[in-house]
Amino acid sequence: MALQSVHKDYTLAPRASGRLSWLETLLVTAAALGLGFWLVPEDPLMVGLAFPWVVFAPILMGVRYGFMRGLVSASLLVVALLYLHRQGYPAYEEIPPSFIVGVLLSAMLVGEFRDLWNRRLERLDLANDYRQLRLDEFTRAHHLLRISHDRLEQRVAGNDLSLRSSLLDLRRQLREVPREQDALQALAEPIVGLLTQYGSLRVAGLYRVDGNGRVDRRALASQGEMPGIDPDDLLVRLTLERGETLSIRQALLERGETQHSALQACVPLLDTEERLLAVLAIEQMPFFSFNERTLNLLTILAGHIADLLGSDHQALALADDDAQQFSQHLKRSLRDAQQHALPACLFCFEMTEADGGERALALLEGSRRGLDLQLRLTNQAGHPCLLVLLPLTSSDGLEGYRRRLRQLLAERHGQDSTLESLGVRSHEHELLPKTRAQELRVFLFNECGLHEQQVAV
Repeated sequence: MALQSVHKDYTLAPRASGRLSWLETLLVTAAALGLGFWLVPEDPLMVGLAFPWVVFAPILMGVRYGFMRGLVSASLLVVALLYLHRQGYPAYEEIPPSFIVGVLLSAMLVGEFRDLWNRRLERLDLANDYRQLRLDEFTRAHHLLRISHDRLEQRVAGNDLSLRSSLLDLRRQLREVPREQDALQALAEPIVGLLTQYGSLRVAGLYRVDGNGRVDRRALASQGEMPGIDPDDLLVRLTLERGETLSIRQALLERGETQHSALQACVPLLDTEERLLAVLAIEQMPFFSFNERTLNLLTILAGHIADLLGSDHQALALADDDAQQFSQHLKRSLRDAQQHALPACLFCFEMTEADGGERALALLEGSRRGLDLQLRLTNQAGHPCLLVLLPLTSSDGLEGYRRRLRQLLAERHGQDSTLESLGVRSHEHELLPKTRAQELRVFLFNECGLHEQQVAV
């Protein structure tokens, strides 16, 4: 379920459908010609004036809709000029070539620059979406850590399972689900059990949401005697529309309604890519648990569970959680490079000497930027390695990363120091639109000496 937010608003002008834009192009051009006939009947195209004001019609279409609409509008003006010339219009006995060339060039230049900036803004939009995705992941992890080590340990006194260990156990169960089987269906009971444990739920049910935003009436799993859900229920409808956790009190106060709802709260299973997988409908929960802190905890848990369900099966098979996260981001960077021409770069630093390896490793880890990801591994030759993924990094950004490494080496180990002098062998691979997954596997498994149990592509 796609939610609208201000960080995605990069449009140059209000969008219109293809037919509407063509109709507007014809109408604006016709209006310009009509205005010319009304103001200057003897010279409707205003060729004889100091400035041909009708040229603003194709310029306006070029600014609003781009090259093709601007060119069509300019072509209509040229066709009108040739028609008037052929009809023997006195002002156009001779065809003015400068007017024709000027109108066409003005429309094409304005339209081309509009298209160029629109493509740049679309790439900015994609880059901003990626940063927002990483921020959402960090926020959830931050709240999970706070709750796991503070409030949750107090509430689940005597229970040896922390929130983190419960999610790790759920991840282990998800790893055992066959790839062809529906993960949400297979793990519905453990998911409801986990949410019931930390929300003290008495009567609740988990209901699937399809790709069209419709909720299934039949529960995948339930706690207590949970009847079928009504898709027209107030809380259910608002949760599907907003994609956020709502309680009956909050929903009624905001909308000023007194419409009855059979539920106390609804919690969406919404992942970081804003895909709504299911809804947890809560009919009964203890009064002392029906508060904002408990609902926030359920929201965070539901988000993490949705992220787990949407995880790549190949990356999920990796035993290390850091390797799973690194592999998923590597695949996302490869997909962004192939589909959206957003380049990235992957480095593998291999420590071939024990003496300088730890110093070099500390230096490399200290060079990490905000969006970079790092993963420590040991290759088949027994050498420690550090994989560094630089998302959204072009050739200029790659050169800047190399320059920063050289500056850090010079500051800490002298002007003549290099990675090779510290016993570090570096391998790099750029992720470009033409890069294929097989090329990346050859780089990781052949050139860097890693294997499929360490990183998945």
